[in-house]
Amino acid sequence: MRVKLLPSRAGSDSQLQALTTFLINDRVAVDGGSIGFAMSPEDMRAFRHIVVTHAHSDHTASLPIFVAEVYPELDTPVIIHALSEVVAALREFVFNDQIWPDFEKIPLGNGAGPSLEFRTLERRVMAEICGLEVTPIPVNHVVPTAGLIVREPGVSVVFTSDTYITDEIWEAAREVEGLRAVFVDVSFPNEMESLAAASKHLTPQSLAADLKKLGRDVEIYAVHIKPSHRDLVVSQLGKLSDPPVRVAEIGRVYEW
Repeated sequence: MRVKLLPSRAGSDSQLQALTTFLINDRVAVDGGSIGFAMSPEDMRAFRHIVVTHAHSDHTASLPIFVAEVYPELDTPVIIHALSEVVAALREFVFNDQIWPDFEKIPLGNGAGPSLEFRTLERRVMAEICGLEVTPIPVNHVVPTAGLIVREPGVSVVFTSDTYITDEIWEAAREVEGLRAVFVDVSFPNEMESLAAASKHLTPQSLAADLKKLGRDVEIYAVHIKPSHRDLVVSQLGKLSDPPVRVAEIGRVYEW
């Protein structure tokens, strides 16, 4: 399995992450924060499936731009996989003919159907997406949010998405076969624990406590670090050793 975290700036190799999009196996995207401008038009055309973990704009900001960019090349629809609450939010607030065209009403150029399709994910129920087994697990955020267990033969990777202290994603990760890595939200430094709790994000110290629930030795990668606090968060993460926590590198391809 190959995983890549896209940059939040077009044409930049900055390690500051304001937006979230992961690419898996160059075929499936997780979240649409930067998908609409962080790839070349040619690379975008390889993607038809996006899994959206929740509706916050840093995870959906350039999703409509992506749909519009690939539309002229489409002979099958762009498919967005998400919880029912997320689908409802995208329909009401994004693809609503006011903020952005409703591509569910815009047909493919070949007349084969609509150019955008939503597929609802059920909590704790595995869905097959481009050869990957994707299981959404509820996490502790301020809007309905799904962490993801992503599997292919012999390899599993967990994406917590945005979360504060939680249980179920760690319990599921503890049992999943072939787990190689966890990409986990660590947004704020320890000094901002009260803000992290209110906005439902982790700090290095709350992550350290939550990781005790995992109970197995796998690679841990911190993502979603707020750019204005990056240096302090990275320094505090560097002091964690049981288990060690690495900071995910934007633009690097992780492969297992």
